[in-house]
Amino acid sequence: MSKTITVWGSPGSGKSMFCCILAKALTRDKRKAIIISGEPGIPMLPVWLPEQITTAAVSIGQVLTSVEIDTSLVAGHVTVLKNYPYIGLMGYCAGENPLSYPEADYQMVLQLISSAKKLVDYVILDCGSAMTNVFTPAAIESGDLVVRIVTPDLKGINYLKAHQPLLADGRFHYHEHMTFAGMARPFHAFDEMGYIIGGFDGLLPYGKEIDRCATEGGMFRAIKYCNSKYTASLNKILDALEKMELAERQEEEAYEAEYEDSKYGEAEYGQEPYEDDEDGYGEADSDE
Repeated sequence: MSKTITVWGSPGSGKSMFCCILAKALTRDKRKAIIISGEPGIPMLPVWLPEQITTAAVSIGQVLTSVEIDTSLVAGHVTVLKNYPYIGLMGYCAGENPLSYPEADYQMVLQLISSAKKLVDYVILDCGSAMTNVFTPAAIESGDLVVRIVTPDLKGINYLKAHQPLLADGRFHYHEHMTFAGMARPFHAFDEMGYIIGGFDGLLPYGKEIDRCATEGGMFRAIKYCNSKYTASLNKILDALEKMELAERQEEEAYEAEYEDSKYGEAEYGQEPYEDDEDGYGEADSDE
């Protein structure tokens, strides 16, 4: 079953880069993924694909302002990487801004995510930092696995404190999110900052090579520059997804076994047993 991974957190924490690295990791075995960015303030299609011209015809804004969203509409607005056809992209195009389209509707975002899940194995939701953009809370609600990335400094910690009350509703599963320190550098006080927010699940360290990939338009090449700490954090997420998939398979197998047992029991119950009389014959002697 398709899985939705939501990535959200503080500004400048490396969320978009992490989404690209995660997509490459998830599609190593030729499974398919779509990265969806719903932040109109930072159009991501020209960032992901600086050498490829994309027009407004493929913009996610066209989808979110449609009357109804289905799989065919979503598929028609996915831009596939030319050199790596297992990853598709959805986002805003160059030159678009928050005023290019009417404000997105929360339910339409949920429809978009639901339709995308029917197309690929993984949907990765690259969220903006502002909760006023309905894409972010809708994405958090829809996530099978939610990853929050914050910079391990006062800005990141206070961003998290400010936004936690906005996600207090049970449908956001706030306390089940995995938390990572993004753009982590040696001088950051990880233990102190982690103590304030309840701890980090891992580090996503800053790296010059990774940063160069972002500035040179090669975000999908960055995975080969991840150091051991970054890779360890990535593997934690891959392991969590694998456990979820294993649990689902076991549940399906148990359901199928129960269904087969019930069918067998019904067949036995519906069969009329053959009963002999006292003399061992199948029918009684007739009177003369």
